[in-house]
Amino acid sequence: MGELNLRQIEVFRATMKFGTVTAAAAALASSQPTITRELRRLEDTVGFLLFERRRQRLHPTALALKLYHEVQASFIGLDRINACVEGLRRSYDEILYIATLPAFAQNLLPEALRRLMGSHPHVSVRIDTADPRNQSPISGFNFDIGLVEGSYSSDNAEVVTVGSFHQVCVLPAGHPLSEKRVLAPEDFRDVDFISLGENDPFRMQIDRMFDEAGVTPKMSIGTQSANAVCEMVACGLGVAIVNPLTALSYRDKPVVIRAISHRISFLVSALRPASRPVVNSGEALLGHLVAVCDERAKLLEKVLKNDPPDARRR
Repeated sequence: MGELNLRQIEVFRATMKFGTVTAAAAALASSQPTITRELRRLEDTVGFLLFERRRQRLHPTALALKLYHEVQASFIGLDRINACVEGLRRSYDEILYIATLPAFAQNLLPEALRRLMGSHPHVSVRIDTADPRNQSPISGFNFDIGLVEGSYSSDNAEVVTVGSFHQVCVLPAGHPLSEKRVLAPEDFRDVDFISLGENDPFRMQIDRMFDEAGVTPKMSIGTQSANAVCEMVACGLGVAIVNPLTALSYRDKPVVIRAISHRISFLVSALRPASRPVVNSGEALLGHLVAVCDERAKLLEKVLKNDPPDARRR
């Protein structure tokens, strides 16, 4: 008895995975007699029976199944490394890692990526819809471009302002408040209001706005997602104040967009970790993001200026 070597583990894993010595031999580019011999040596090494031989077939024992479970767990890391290598091998240009809030993955990134693919057709993109700021700067940011709301400062990342907007109000088509071009905090008194989550930074600013105006909307529904908020507005459940990028994506729904007299800033910021090498496609993507934000800002201005009251059908 002794310790297993890597070759023995590979033979055992292949035999368990493919079920026969013949298939294991083919997978390992070996011969059936060689695999059979190595399996016997493997059993001598571990000191217990791994396979029962019945009717010229191998049947794993209970101990073999337990061992295979541990072997598979150990190989998961290796499989992931090999998958990464294969991905790098197949990407003729480069891999661009993006960490972004879900709202931007839905309402900003798609158009920017469409333009990026036109100029960088061989780039591979990996998107993680989690707040980039939650990654530890100590262990290193694991992305090339990170998209966040608001301003952000870090010694470990360069911060670029991609777009600058203000929050807007979304209302169901035909809602009485849609008769007004600009809504004041007082207009929301006793109005059914769909709010963002209590810990959302924009929710806190909206609550402060209402408190200063002495206004109490009917906040019967709260959710973390701006898209969910707009869906509920489209269903006529109430009005809401959300970021303009999400609001504009609901222009084809029975939703009306209005400006707010109390200006609540909404910035789109991109993070570029200082510890990671510059990725060419990342620099190109930043340019596309700025262009898309600029276009959305002009569209928003047009919508707020030109949409007539009750322009939307229910």
